[in-house]
Amino acid sequence: MSLNNIDTKQVKEYKKEIQADPKQAKFTARIEGDWLFEDGGPQFRSTVKVKDGTYTMEASHPNFAGPGIRPGPMAFGLFWFAACYTSTYVTEAAMRNIQLKSVKTKVEADLDYTTQFDLGDSPLVNEYRIIIEVSGDATDAQLNDLKEYALKRCMGMFTITHAIRLRPELKILR
Repeated sequence: MSLNNIDTKQVKEYKKEIQADPKQAKFTARIEGDWLFEDGGPQFRSTVKVKDGTYTMEASHPNFAGPGIRPGPMAFGLFWFAACYTSTYVTEAAMRNIQLKSVKTKVEADLDYTTQFDLGDSPLVNEYRIIIEVSGDATDAQLNDLKEYALKRCMGMFTITHAIRLRPELKILR
């Protein structure tokens, strides 16, 4: 069964799997990419697996004079937050049997490049804002409850609101 373009049967089956074996809920997400050195082209490329094969993502270095030929890293980061938050919101609506009519999500980040250019020690990101516009067959209280649910259960929002251990590693190839 599908509701709000969510395969609710698949979601319920996966929930049963992890209830029976909690280890099924744990895995490592990874992405790998290469810097591209050809002048005038994209600068970073990653190919990821999808249902029917692979999908290639390309990024350009942040172009401080205007947009590059591909989105910059921040666009992909904001896309991740928006897509993750929205999918958590919409999936939970479907699981609660709430029919949505439209959902639009906007994520904004206040950036400060002073530190990146060694001109100060200001925070690189001062604030994130997430705005979701939604209509559907639900009460205001139900839609607000979905908002709170998504804020607590979305991995993108968790990343923004919690300090997560980072283990950087440099492998020098000669």
